[in-house]
Amino acid sequence: MTDTLIDRYVHEVGMHLPAKTRADVVLELRSTLQDALAERGLDASKPEDAEGVAALLREFGEPEHFASRYQPERFLISPAAFPAFRLSYGIAAIVVTIVHLIGLALQINRGGLSFEWWGSFMANYVDNMLLNLGVVTFVFYLLEGFKVIKPAKPDASWDPRKLPAIKDADRINRTEELVGIIFTIAALLVFNFAPEWIGIITWDEGGPRVFPMLAEGFLAYVPWLTALWLGELALKLLVYRRGRWNRILRIGEFVLQLASIFVVYTILQTAEIIHIPIVNGLVKFGLSVAVAVMVVEAAQQLYALLRGGRPAPSLERIIERIGK
Repeated sequence: MTDTLIDRYVHEVGMHLPAKTRADVVLELRSTLQDALAERGLDASKPEDAEGVAALLREFGEPEHFASRYQPERFLISPAAFPAFRLSYGIAAIVVTIVHLIGLALQINRGGLSFEWWGSFMANYVDNMLLNLGVVTFVFYLLEGFKVIKPAKPDASWDPRKLPAIKDADRINRTEELVGIIFTIAALLVFNFAPEWIGIITWDEGGPRVFPMLAEGFLAYVPWLTALWLGELALKLLVYRRGRWNRILRIGEFVLQLASIFVVYTILQTAEIIHIPIVNGLVKFGLSVAVAVMVVEAAQQLYALLRGGRPAPSLERIIERIGK
C-alpha cells in the first residue's frame, strides 16, 4: 500500500521527536490531521485531493519545525545538535573511564594504592572528563557557528509533496553523521599533533604518565591517513548539509572506500604499528578483519551503483538464495 502525504508527514515529525513522547504526539497529530481533512471534505488517498492535502500540511509547517514545539528548551547546544552532542560526549566519557580503569588495575597489580595516589588519580579523572566536555562543546559551538548545524525554522516555500518515503535508503541519520564528523576531526588532531597521546597510561606519585605505543613505521603513513580523513570529513559535511545521499556522493564514498582498503592493506604489509609485539599482532589481526569487511562493503557499494542505486542483497539473503 502506498503511503499518503499524511503518513509521510506524521512519520517525518516522529523522526524529530524524543522517543518517550513520540507515540503520543504522533497519534494526536494523525487524529488532528484526519479531522481537518474531514472538515474540508478531502481524502488523502485520492490523487485529485493531493493539492488540498498539501495546502493543509503547509499550514502545519515543516515537520522539523512542528516537532520543535515538543522539544524541551536547551541552552548553549541547540535542539537540532543536542542528540549528537550527548552521544559524542557519552562516547568520549566512556573512553576516558576505560583508560583510567586500566591505569587503576595496573596500579593495583603493583600494590601501591596510597592516599596521595588516589587523590592524584581522581583529580586527573575529573580534569579529563571536564576537558572532554569542554572540547566537545567547543566543537559543536563551531559547527553551529559555521552553519553546519542549522536550527529548525519555518519556511513558507516548503512543499509537503517532497517529503521522503518512509522507507528511504538514501536518507541519513543526522545524529550519526555529526558524531562521525566529530570523531574524524578528533582523529585528524590527535594523529597529526599529539600521536604520543596514544599509548599506555600509568599513574605514580607524580601523576599520570603516557608511554607512546605507535611505531615510527606507522607514523610515516599518517599523511596518507590524513588525506583519507580529510576526504571523509568533506563527504560527511556534504551529506549532512544535503540530508541525504545521491549518486555522486555514493561514488565518492566508493572511491574513499577503495582508497581506505589500499592504505590499510599497505600498512599491514609494510609497517610495524605498535612497539609491543603481542599488541602489534592483535592490532594487525583486527585491521585484517576490518579490511575484509571493507572489501565486502565496497563490493556491495559497486553492486548498488551498477544497479542504479538499488541496494545489494544482504549476506542472509544470499545464503537463502543458495539454499534454494
